[in-house]
Amino acid sequence: MQKKRLIIFDLDGTLINTVKDLNIAVNYGLSQYNYPLRSIEQTTADIGNGVAKLIERSIPNGLDNPNYSECLATFKTYYKAHYFENSFPYKNVKETLIKLKETGYLLAVVSNKFDEGAKKLINFYLPNIFDRIQGSVPELRYKPANDLVNKVLNELEVSTAETLYIGDTNVDYETATNANLDCVLVSYGYRSESYLKEHTKNSPIISNLGELLVLLK
Repeated sequence: MQKKRLIIFDLDGTLINTVKDLNIAVNYGLSQYNYPLRSIEQTTADIGNGVAKLIERSIPNGLDNPNYSECLATFKTYYKAHYFENSFPYKNVKETLIKLKETGYLLAVVSNKFDEGAKKLINFYLPNIFDRIQGSVPELRYKPANDLVNKVLNELEVSTAETLYIGDTNVDYETATNANLDCVLVSYGYRSESYLKEHTKNSPIISNLGELLVLLK
């Protein structure tokens, strides 16, 4: 692996465990229309492609449900008011990021979470660490498209060869592949090690973010 200057991190399931707040918000939206509620395990499996896809996977009949748009709007309103209540950084995340920063790496976040929410979560739990925080915006495609990654690369003036991508799902693996980036996957997030091995190829898998420091040496 070529020496890196920039490390890009996914947010949900990689840096911060947000699944309980997402599950509560999903179920709040569903409950307004008397739809069956989703378990934590179901929401965990549904995460990865942005909130619109999350609600599509959660509501009966998905996009064909006549209440889909209203349920999505209800979810968004509730989540924006409550997304700090049950979320927390994973073990060794903050310590590892600080060591990477002290070593001289540029650090960035690229997330399918809406841009305002991504910035607020990171600045609340992991402040003054990242050089760029990029969430989803209307004019750019969600991951696994490479639009959000390319925006960060262009702003920081770093090449793909100098960049490493860290994520926890096959969506992250596909994002890295589409952006022509080396990738490391974490197994403590929203997908198990066995799932990652089955759905990805040739990317190292670590069970603690601190292991990244060893890999980079």
